[in-house]
Amino acid sequence: MHTPPRRTSLVLATIVALVGLVGLTGLAGCSGSDDSGGSGGSGDADAEAPAAVPAGDDAADAADANGSAGSTGSAGSAPAVISTGTVSLEAEDVARARLRVRAVADAHQGTIGEQETTTGEKGELTTARLVLRVPSDRFDDVVSALEEVATPTGTTTNGEDVTAEVVDVDARIRAQRKSVARIEALLARAASIEQIVAIEAQLASRQGDLDALESRQRWLADQTSMSTVSVYIERSSSRDEPDEDTADGFLGGLAKGWDAFVDGLGTVLVVVGFLVPWLALVALIGVPAWLVARRRPRGRAGAA
Repeated sequence: MHTPPRRTSLVLATIVALVGLVGLTGLAGCSGSDDSGGSGGSGDADAEAPAAVPAGDDAADAADANGSAGSTGSAGSAPAVISTGTVSLEAEDVARARLRVRAVADAHQGTIGEQETTTGEKGELTTARLVLRVPSDRFDDVVSALEEVATPTGTTTNGEDVTAEVVDVDARIRAQRKSVARIEALLARAASIEQIVAIEAQLASRQGDLDALESRQRWLADQTSMSTVSVYIERSSSRDEPDEDTADGFLGGLAKGWDAFVDGLGTVLVVVGFLVPWLALVALIGVPAWLVARRRPRGRAGAA
């Protein structure tokens, strides 16, 4: 069957129009469903967002810390060094040497952190131990001054560079504070008990990490600004006497004779000291008895 050309064109135009209308209707429906779904999803995300910490929060904190550490380290900050030392001294008068050590600490704006002493049988100081905290920039001067207090028997010093650790801790503290601030913002937006409990657990954990970092920062600041010097003082030992075996000749015999005389005299004095109380007791009892016994014969002779 032959269809006229005009009628065929009309049919094709109608079909194209219908297809276009159906396409527009479908696009409108899809866009409406997408908008409604997207708005509903964002609303749900807003409602559920406070219940969990963002997944990239830790990564962002680590990136901030590493970036801050790198930028600070490249800035060429002053080196941070922990200096410690030990000075051993020998003095005839330990008490006087201890006072001089305290004077050295006062002269260099230091303090005495610890102090320990021991005494002998007569109450005199035999040893002393003092722990000084002095400014780090005066550490070498303090060690030199302590060696002049008495006879030095040993000195050791040690320096530990903690510049990298100081920079790292400072950067981590800044990043951790930002993390805590973000968690607190989420806590303010919490809408249910479950969300509040979950966020508070995260906040407590990160606040604990921040407190630990700040404590480490304070310790590093104290150790790098003030150095520690331990001072040990001992009483001087008596001079070595010549060995008896090496002494010979007249001087050796004289020394041995003198030692024997001193030892014998000491023994005699010990014996005398032991007998004196007994002799006194005998004299106290025996003398009156002797006098009485002496007078009795004379009395009898007179009576006769």
